[in-house]
Amino acid sequence: MSATVTSAKTCFTDLQAARAWRDRHFAAAADLPISFVLDGRTIRGVPADWNPIVTRRRIDANIMESVYVGTDPGSGLKLRVELTEYQDYPALEWVAWLSNDGSVTTPIVSDIQAMDATISGVAPVLWHCNGDYYSVDGYTPTETPLLPGDALRFAPNGGRACDGAFPYYRIAFQGAGATLAIGWPAQWAARFEGRAEGVHVTAGQEATHLRLEPGVCIRTPRMTLLFWTGDSTRGINMWRRWYLAHVLPRPNGQPLTPKLALASTDEGEEFTAATEENQVRFIDRFVERGLRPDVWWIDAGWYPCRDEQGERRWWRTGSWEPDPERFPNGLKPVSDHAAGYGAELLLWFEPERVRPDTRLDRERPEWLLRKKGDDNALLFLGNPACRQWLTDHVCALVAGNGIGVYRQDHNFEPLGFWRSNEAEDRQGLNENLHVQGYLRFWDDLLARNPGLWIDSCSSGGRRNDLETMRRSVPLHYTDYGYGDHPVKLAFHRTLFEWIPYFKEFSLSWDLAGVARFDHAVDSYSFHCGVAAMLFASLDGRRADYDFALAVEMIALWRRAACLVLNGDYYEHSPYHKSTHEWVAWQFDAPEAGNGLLQAIRMPAAEAATLTLHPAGIDGAAVYQFDNPETGESREVAGAELVATGFTIALEPRSGAIWFYEKCRERVSE
Repeated sequence: MSATVTSAKTCFTDLQAARAWRDRHFAAAADLPISFVLDGRTIRGVPADWNPIVTRRRIDANIMESVYVGTDPGSGLKLRVELTEYQDYPALEWVAWLSNDGSVTTPIVSDIQAMDATISGVAPVLWHCNGDYYSVDGYTPTETPLLPGDALRFAPNGGRACDGAFPYYRIAFQGAGATLAIGWPAQWAARFEGRAEGVHVTAGQEATHLRLEPGVCIRTPRMTLLFWTGDSTRGINMWRRWYLAHVLPRPNGQPLTPKLALASTDEGEEFTAATEENQVRFIDRFVERGLRPDVWWIDAGWYPCRDEQGERRWWRTGSWEPDPERFPNGLKPVSDHAAGYGAELLLWFEPERVRPDTRLDRERPEWLLRKKGDDNALLFLGNPACRQWLTDHVCALVAGNGIGVYRQDHNFEPLGFWRSNEAEDRQGLNENLHVQGYLRFWDDLLARNPGLWIDSCSSGGRRNDLETMRRSVPLHYTDYGYGDHPVKLAFHRTLFEWIPYFKEFSLSWDLAGVARFDHAVDSYSFHCGVAAMLFASLDGRRADYDFALAVEMIALWRRAACLVLNGDYYEHSPYHKSTHEWVAWQFDAPEAGNGLLQAIRMPAAEAATLTLHPAGIDGAAVYQFDNPETGESREVAGAELVATGFTIALEPRSGAIWFYEKCRERVSE
């Protein structure tokens, strides 16, 4: 007996679906799935009278690029559409550029849609999510059937891509589906309309109504479509595999691996009390107790940030250099000390927010966008001189201070700053130019600092669209509920489906009398913190921790994390945020023949056991299971796993990870 599980490996029918959609929308320039309005006339694709030219080239063994270019003979507006077609996955991506290469300002260009096309299928159900907005209700997935005539519209709040909306969607049809992502780190909008033939999708920058002056170029969001046959679980794992192969950053040419992060500082707001002396001292203390970090984390407050009363406030951003009072030699002594133990220095920045009477406010006011009633100012990265200065300045900081991980935050809504500084015939232009500058800044930062990698943060996880994820990982995916176990495990469920690399804390907020960031080592918190990066939340000033337990749990995490990052993902418990239920999932590496089952019994869960039916099991094989914490080992026939499952018993408020390996084929009796 064997279980029938469809592999997430790409098959011919997946590729056939992607190629059929490509042939429908990219075979001819006039059929491209984009649209806009030019001088009151709707344009779709590249019209024939724009004299389209199509060129194709192979980027590498797995990527083909097609470029469609045409110019309006009346206005001189040039349209360029770049299509990326993957040969190893059923995925297509495209982005359009509109430019004025002439000498006269164009007529109004408006309602620019990066996608305006139908995805065909029967009985569509749309998976969507509300993103991150510092709420217990964040990252909540919803599935909505789309009958003909039904429509849903989505857009984020305030100009950050994942603030109250999530630019990742899955449309499940009968026996097949399509995954869609909108790569735009600002104010996008998308509409999904049910039609008799499937779902019509329009998506793009939310508001565009502008003229292009000579020499100006704007772009659309990058659209990504991945097709799959089978059920939604297969679609999830095909996305994960494609993401790991083609999106996850590769510093020094190698994909990111799981990392342990540690940090500590003295009393003070955030890291405003960090000094060269205490950072070196805390690194040594952790290492002496058996904890060797891969990343040494310094967050907000390392720069000059005193307010009018002389108090250091981390949010006084705009003077980007190490505080000479606390780091007279810069941060290089700290990064060198961390490197001696094999760790990289992570350093926090928030360059887009400029506070009053900081260096940028005083010296470069012409680079700032301001909004009435707000004492923040936005460093306008759409200004080439500003963006180049920032690039050069941050590159000098990276090189001079030994920074291995550049962490960029963004703690206010930019949309009002863009829009309040635009004329009627420039609506959307500031946002578009800023997005281009932001992406160019990161591209240049990575190109000029080999081995550097980027952590994307924006009041938690509010700017984690796919264009941003191509250049970074979202280590700090939310500001909400660091130690609220059922809530953050629900968040994990969404993240495991879409963005496999993120950071979690080993924090517990449910222990009576324990402050949020000051608690004993707790194995349960480690079980609830299994992700690609673990932030071991220990205070370097304390010597009363059970460091032996911490070392044991970190070793367990290290063994699990590679599978959690790279394995196929299967849910084994319903979505919930309850203390009365279990949470369980599986990560399976079918090519290697191994995986893990993880189960967590919430504190008030009544059932003492949970039986899981693992996916991907070969009924003709035998599997070896082991639990490193308890030393238990089980040898189980695949047929038994398929028929009766694998039962895990736990005490309330505890977890278990059972690793398994396909050890041999079953010998017939």
